[in-house]
Amino acid sequence: MKLDHLQILKSGSWISAFAGAALLGASTAAVSQEFDWKQQEGSSVNVLLVSHQFVEALKPLVPEFEEMTGISVSLDVLAEQAAFEKLLADLSSQVGSVDVFMTSPLNNWQYATANWLEPLDEFIGDPALTHPDYDVGDFFQGVLNSNRWTRVPMQGIGEGPLWALPINSESYLMAYRPSVFKELGLEVPKTYDELLAIADKLDTGSAEFGLITRFDKYWDLPYLTFGTMLQSYGVEMIDADGNLQICSDASVQATDDFVTLIKTASPEGAGAFTWYEALQGFASGQYALSLNEADLFAPVYQDAEQSEVSDDVGYAPTPLGPDGTRKAGAWIWSMSMNAASKNKEAAWLFLSWVTSKDTMIATHLAGNMNPVRASAWENHEVAAMVNRWGETPGQYSDVTATMAEVAAVRFPPHPELTRMLDRWAQAVQEVYFNGSDTRTALCEAQDDVEKMFN
Repeated sequence: MKLDHLQILKSGSWISAFAGAALLGASTAAVSQEFDWKQQEGSSVNVLLVSHQFVEALKPLVPEFEEMTGISVSLDVLAEQAAFEKLLADLSSQVGSVDVFMTSPLNNWQYATANWLEPLDEFIGDPALTHPDYDVGDFFQGVLNSNRWTRVPMQGIGEGPLWALPINSESYLMAYRPSVFKELGLEVPKTYDELLAIADKLDTGSAEFGLITRFDKYWDLPYLTFGTMLQSYGVEMIDADGNLQICSDASVQATDDFVTLIKTASPEGAGAFTWYEALQGFASGQYALSLNEADLFAPVYQDAEQSEVSDDVGYAPTPLGPDGTRKAGAWIWSMSMNAASKNKEAAWLFLSWVTSKDTMIATHLAGNMNPVRASAWENHEVAAMVNRWGETPGQYSDVTATMAEVAAVRFPPHPELTRMLDRWAQAVQEVYFNGSDTRTALCEAQDDVEKMFN
């Protein structure tokens, strides 16, 4: 599924759709007279969230929702793996203690198959429950429809019921420190061959280490960051004939090159880095380059209170693969409703408020990137903020627009996909930690994944 979530950047259409209007306070006061936000007064909603910039941006806004609706909101914020483990336990028990939760299309392929998710189309279509200004058409439709699925394995993504609403989207890019590259007389690499050629030089200047990227034994490795490298080497999990490509020649080459980069330019312990370490590591100023990491880390990099490199960061597209191809993974953080929730109407009011135009813009201005609504990209304050990011004005916008053209969800919808990708990640780690033969490790993983399909 091709994503269109940043195409507006390329068009240069930075016209404010909200000029002269307050983001939250004035608008919520006005709409309260037209729409019954108090219809679930006295209810409560339990929300499970993954620790993320979006959450930090949302927290200060929740009291406004509580005051406007009379609904009490309890936020439970956990690290990603812990949050997904707790969520799985709650969903599978069907107790319904969690009403609304942070998720993604990938995770929802498992949850929807098990009938643990509440479809959202009827809520959106009910004028008594959805404010008339909600405007579902304002979402980039490729992003929104990534949360649709027919629940037929291996097909139907973008079709069928809507299982979640997006809150941000990410693709991947390189972040670099211009001062270090200038100090070393190096150009920012445009290809993986160029990156391999300079990898051993990146830590010879003022940067303590060369590069950082996530590399834990987790599904996001082949799905997102290393997945971006794999895809640029021409690797897709399943080819056009339906054959697994985990241990194809291209996959072996990409894995060998990736492990070489990590061994050459990253510190000991790099094999355990999650996205949290990748984010904080580059922001600490210890690294010359962040490889194929999330573009939505930019608000942290640019914030002098959170980053040592706020005045020394540039952005570049991910490198080109061996044949000049650039592809990238895509991730869409979303919010879903538990089918076992006992407070579905109140949960929907919260969910529709969180994903409304005004609330989304308020979170973006506080660090939640990248927007999934056209109105957010058109907002003059969001545009001005983003335009400042990078080595030169507009660099971040240009790079994310370039990456949007090649970012896509290229994996088959399947309830066991996270388990399959975990096994793939394990094989890559075996090559790094154990010195295992690359082809052997990947082919053993492919054999195991084949069994998971059956």
